[in-house]
Amino acid sequence: VSLFAANEGYLDDLELDKVGPFEAGLHQYFKSNFGDLMNTINETGDLNGEIESGLRKLLDEFKSQGSW
Repeated sequence: VSLFAANEGYLDDLELDKVGPFEAGLHQYFKSNFGDLMNTINETGDLNGEIESGLRKLLDEFKSQGSW
């Protein structure tokens, strides 16, 4: 999820000192709220359109909270 976020520009507007807290919060949010998606990624090792869509949803939701 961290690599996807970086590759897709979700970190571009963050100040450097915010990247670490953002990543830590993102991982916790992912585990807590998108466990099914995490399991799918772990089981398949795939990055298909459905998984990519789920990752974008996760990142959009998390980023909109701005609580990192």
